[in-house]
Amino acid sequence: MGIVETELAIFELSDGQECRIELNADETIHIHVGNVRIDMSPDEFRHFASTVTDARKTLHETKEW
Repeated sequence: MGIVETELAIFELSDGQECRIELNADETIHIHVGNVRIDMSPDEFRHFASTVTDARKTLHETKEW
């Protein structure tokens, strides 16, 4: 487990699960959702964030949310 350098985001899902996105001192990004942790490099995180943004746009166009 790395040393957290910066909490990038913290929020709660509708079911009450806490979510955190952290930048660690070794420059890995950790996404925590409940007991699940995903580790990413900065490039992987940029790709992931871009993909989620694209998915949001597609959802908005499909469902008008």
